[in-house]
Amino acid sequence: MKALVVLSHLMTKDGILEVESEARAQLAIDKFSSNKYGCLITIGWAYRDDSTTPIANVVKKHIAEHSAIDEGSIISLTKSRDTVGDAFFCLEFFADLEITELHIITSDYHVKRTKIIFDSIFNSQVVVEVFGVSTLAGGDISIMQHEEQSLEAFFKTFKGVDFSSNKSIFEAISTRHPFYNGEIYDAISCK
Repeated sequence: MKALVVLSHLMTKDGILEVESEARAQLAIDKFSSNKYGCLITIGWAYRDDSTTPIANVVKKHIAEHSAIDEGSIISLTKSRDTVGDAFFCLEFFADLEITELHIITSDYHVKRTKIIFDSIFNSQVVVEVFGVSTLAGGDISIMQHEEQSLEAFFKTFKGVDFSSNKSIFEAISTRHPFYNGEIYDAISCK
């Protein structure tokens, strides 16, 4: 099975997608409508202090309202807090499904990091292809430096991890990653 995953970016407190998130959703609509995918995944948590709505649900609703794609065929994963979580919670979701290809939609400046993280988490067991919407941030040196720093943090967090073991990946995320170990946000635990 080939799956399409759209990574979320930002939204307003009223659940309106900002420009980059909207562009990602539109690319998801275009790709899903013209290719044979087994499923469409939206991903992202309720990250705003002034809203309890997960951005994955907002992206799902936006796609359903702006396309002929049935909302019932779009799956929202709402636990992810960053790209590492996006990859891990996708891996968890697809655990019992025979997935051969994973197509991921993000932004141009985020393609390299997304590809490395998803390839690592999925242990190169599926074909990962990443598509980036065009943004003004692609040429911004501070954004590119942030991407490199985030990649270095990923390598540090997952140093020595056995990517063939979901348990080993979860252990690293839940004990070493500040978004998931209780350092910055509430700690996660096994399902």
